[in-house]
Amino acid sequence: MGFLSIILILTSFAAFGTSFQKVGVETQIKEADGIVIGHYLKSKSVMLENGKVATQMVFQLKKEFGLQSEFYGINEVIVHFPGGTYQGLTTLVHGVPKFVVGEQIALLTKSIDNRYWGLNLGYGTFKVINYGKDIILVNSLFPEDPKVGQVRLEDFEKTVRAIKGENLKVVKNTQYIPSIDNQRTPASVIQGKNRTIASKNVHEDNRGESSSLNIFWLVGFLAFIGGVFRMIRQNQSH
Repeated sequence: MGFLSIILILTSFAAFGTSFQKVGVETQIKEADGIVIGHYLKSKSVMLENGKVATQMVFQLKKEFGLQSEFYGINEVIVHFPGGTYQGLTTLVHGVPKFVVGEQIALLTKSIDNRYWGLNLGYGTFKVINYGKDIILVNSLFPEDPKVGQVRLEDFEKTVRAIKGENLKVVKNTQYIPSIDNQRTPASVIQGKNRTIASKNVHEDNRGESSSLNIFWLVGFLAFIGGVFRMIRQNQSH
């Protein structure tokens, strides 16, 4: 029985803590039916045929293994996680990851009943982070764990090739531009906007300083002219 199946049995979609046995990334790759690297787009909760609530998370594919995206002509994938809120019914499952719209994610999936499920909940998901010259996968649940918390993307892909026998396939699709309407946006977008705003503010501040200096010299000039006229009047009175 796979690790994911054990997790699902332990949780049974119930609202209590989930215990994780820490295993290496290699073990999870061996068990995974699909591996996805892409941008998180959106999610919604649904009611399954068995009456359980689950959350569908949609990812735009950048790289994949095992999904046969070229064969099916897909560039987005739906991955299910247990729990969620559906028509007022809330089921909480600890360990389910949370993502920000537009951020890049790597996750391992398991095919169960013709659906892709997130393998090992948040333990099988990683945030893709640029760290200097390296691209690092940071675990969603244990980001600082020296054994399972961080792995270089290059090493991750090498492990996929060694275990699965082929590389992650690059999915050819249009560049995803995350929506910023009522959503948090990726750091790159936020920083870009901030740089634009900061640049604009600098120009406005410079214009403000220039205007203050002009007013200062104008007032000084008028005071000087006034003094000259007073001296002329005093001389005339004498």
